This record gives sequence, structure tokens and C-alpha cells, in this order.
Amino acid sequence: MKILALFLCLGLASSCLADIAESRIVLIIDDMGNSLELGQRAIALPGAVNYAFLPHSPYSKTLANEANRRQKEVLLHAPMSNLHDYPTGPGTLTPRMNQQQFRQTLVDNIYSIPHAKGVNNHMGSLLTQLKQPMAWLMQELKQQNLYFVDSRTSPLTVAESTARELQLPTLRRDVFLDNEPTIAAIARQFDQLLRLSKQQGEAVAIGHPYPETLEFLEQQLPLLKEKGVVLIKASGSRSVSQFELHRQSTKL
Repeated sequence: MKILALFLCLGLASSCLADIAESRIVLIIDDMGNSLELGQRAIALPGAVNYAFLPHSPYSKTLANEANRRQKEVLLHAPMSNLHDYPTGPGTLTPRMNQQQFRQTLVDNIYSIPHAKGVNNHMGSLLTQLKQPMAWLMQELKQQNLYFVDSRTSPLTVAESTARELQLPTLRRDVFLDNEPTIAAIARQFDQLLRLSKQQGEAVAIGHPYPETLEFLEQQLPLLKEKGVVLIKASGSRSVSQFELHRQSTKL
């Protein structure tokens, strides 16, 4: 029995070491649902890419169902008020809402996207700075058993910290791939993403279904394996999966 236990411990240790050595990327394609053609092209990207769909957009249900059929992970891309009054589309969460209005809008958004496993913010440079609406958001996501990804559209965001305070599984965006949608700029951001994944063990990137972004990813994603990098679903990230393990252990 002692020998068997020793082998089991050694096996677990080697597995953990391999896991630590492996660089992992969570890649999320935002703003899905407005273009059927670009959406289908995005969903055809190889590997465990994640897709965040705008609520009540023309093709969100069709594309979310297609993504699920391809075993991709689906998120709600929840529109939130921003500091620049940019249009955000239907289902926008605003600081003018009371708690009931906020919750009902959020729930309607969640139910509009089939197969959603998590939520990230669309814009939200204003709303994510505000503690009370972020607390309402995380409380509802916890009830819905969804994780949250803070897109970090503001350096003053309190979304991630509020999620952690309320013990909700959460991730934070490390890199925007295509704020400048040119191949050269996307390549620079992608290199930064790879460096961060090596340094941290895991990194989170957000891109969009722009033709330039899709062209770049179609070429580069098949090359990740030879670089020692793997794509993972957001729900498989360490911060989400470790939280789930902790939550399950507290129930025992």
C-alpha cells in the first residue's frame, strides 16, 4: 500500500509540474451576433476559442447554437454604460436602473443567449467603476451559476474585485488583440499575449470578428502547439476551476 501511495503521489506531482509548465491562453471573440458571415468564420477558428454574444442581436441565437455544436464555449457579452456615450445596443445595463430593473435586464440578456457559461462586459467603462451595480451583477451571476470575465475597459474597474469578494469565479483580460485592427498591430499584441502566457502560465485575450483579426488567427492558431501553448475554454482556466474545486470541497 505504501508503494502504491508513493507512485500515486509521484504521478500527481509530475502531472502538476506538467500543468505548470504548460502555457495556456483563454481567447475570447467579442461582439458576436451582428454579422452571420463573420460570425460563422469566427466559429470555424481551430481550437478551444470562446465566443461572447451581444444580447438580442440578429444572429446571436443561431451562432451561439452553432458554437455549442462545435463544442466551443459561449458567453453573454453584456452591454454596459460607458464614459463616452458610445451606443451600446439593446439590453444595456445603466447606473440609472434600480435593482429590479437591473436584474430583469440582466436576466433577459442571459436568457437571450443559449448555452452561455459566463458573462463579460461590452464597453462598461462607466458602470464597471460603480460598486453597487457590480454587486447586483455578481449576485445574479452567482445565482445563475455563471462566471465573469472583466474586460477591463477602465483601469478603475471594480468588477473583478467585487466578483472575488462575493466568491464568484472570475477572470481578467490581459490583452486586447485588435484595438488597432491591422495585421501588424494584431501581431504585436499576439506576441505580447504569448509572452504573458509564458510568464504567468495563463493569459486572457479579447479580440473581435474583424476580417483582419480572423485572417491573422486563422494563420496563427494552428501554430500554437509547436510553441508550447494551448487554447483553453474560459471555464477551464485555473482561476475558475480552482474556485469550483474549493466550492465543492467546502460542501463535503
